[in-house]
Parts: sequence; C-alpha cells; structure tokens
Amino acid sequence: MAENSVDMNMIKAFVNKVLDDSGKIAMGYFRQIRDLSLKGDSSPVTIADKEIETFLREKISSTFPTHNITGEEFETLDNNSNINWIIDPIDGTRSFVAGKYDFGTLLTVVNNKKVIVGVIDCPALEERWACYGDAATEVNGVTTECKSVQKLEDAVMATTSSHEFGMKKWRAYQSLESSVKVTTTGSDCYNYGLLASGHIDLIAEKLTAPHDYLPLTKIVEGAGGIMTDWEGKKLKLNDEHVYVLASASEQLHKLALEKLRIEE
Repeated sequence: MAENSVDMNMIKAFVNKVLDDSGKIAMGYFRQIRDLSLKGDSSPVTIADKEIETFLREKISSTFPTHNITGEEFETLDNNSNINWIIDPIDGTRSFVAGKYDFGTLLTVVNNKKVIVGVIDCPALEERWACYGDAATEVNGVTTECKSVQKLEDAVMATTSSHEFGMKKWRAYQSLESSVKVTTTGSDCYNYGLLASGHIDLIAEKLTAPHDYLPLTKIVEGAGGIMTDWEGKKLKLNDEHVYVLASASEQLHKLALEKLRIEE
C-alpha cells in the first residue's frame, strides 16, 4: 500500500477490534479507581488512561508501522509519515473516576492534513460513533444524523463546564445560554454523539487540544452538523484552548454565533 493511500475497510475493521479491546481495559478499571494523580493542568489522570493509550499505540504500530502516533499521555511517535493517529484514551476522566458512564475514548486518523477518521467510543454505554472518509456518521454501525430545531428558544444545549471561561467568554456564553430552552452540563465527548444522533441541538465550550476536538468535528459534520470556533472559523489541526460551537444545522449555528459575538 502506498504511503498516502488508506484502505478504509481495513482501518474500520482494525478500529472496531482495538476499541472493543481497549473498552475492556477501561471497564476493568471502571468504578475501581480511588487513587489518582493530577497533571500539569490539574485534570485527573489514572492508570487506565496510560494503559489504554499504551495498548492502542502498540496495536497501531504493529499493524501500521510507518504511521505517526500522537497521544494525550505520551510523546509523539514521528515516523515522518503523512498519516497520523491521534489518541485520547479517556475523554471525561473526571466522569470516569466519579463512576459516571459518559466517558469515552477518542480516536482520529489524519492523512495529508485531512481528518479521515473520527471515533467516539463509550464502552460503559456500549455506544460508538464513527465517521470514515466521506461516509455519513454511524452509531453502532447504523447511520445517524442531526435533527435541529429552528429557533434558539427551542434548543437543547450542552456544555461540559463553563468554569474555565474568562469574563468576556462567560458573558458571551451567558448570552447564548439565556436564549435556549434548556442547558445540560457534564458528559464531555458524549454530548457530541448525542448531537449527532439528534438529541442535542447545540454545544458550546472550551476544548484543550486537537485530540479533544478533531474526532468530534468529524462526527458532527458527518451527521450533517457544523462545528467551528466562537467566531465561526473552521477549526485547525493544531489549535489549543479553543472555544468551540457545535450545532445541528447551519441555521441554528448562525443564530448561536450571533449571541456569542458580544461587544468588547
């Protein structure tokens, strides 16, 4: 196989197998963790994060030895490849250590600076959203799509936490939150799966790094939604600490952006 070519059927079969197995690792630790350490940004990390990422790295390297690997917990493996696997072993670690079900493993494949695979795997809930190439987003192998309301006042919005917003961003967020029907907090990556499945209309929050938002963007867009920053700009491959807005439709996205664009 040429370096730049990708056998998507092979990728899909591989991803499903390794996530089946990594999910077993996660569930082996689930509700068993009481000891945790804090990373530099004060987010909790457990042995489960590191074991899952180590497992996925080993499987990727043995199956695709020329590919690059970037993960949240360990240094990048740079093989000078055009194809890069990006791993977030447990997105929603706070939920995980609290015994909540809405954590997930995020997996992304980038080829020549284009995201070609995005996966949200939630093993405790036995739900897996995936988008491969130009195909539509699927959940557990069944095609799914966003289902948007027309007005903000009818919208269900989610955010993991608004506590990290600065004052200006907080005012912008409050402008949007006060315009929607209801807002739910928590759930991290699971929110984006629910948006892709037509249960949530909007998500507004701050995400830290590419491993957080790249697979989510692929999932949302593959289900007919849209995801940008709060200025309406397309998310890049290497943004950090970015404020994201995901919407079930372009119309709703436009209305939400107008609420987020407050004056200095």
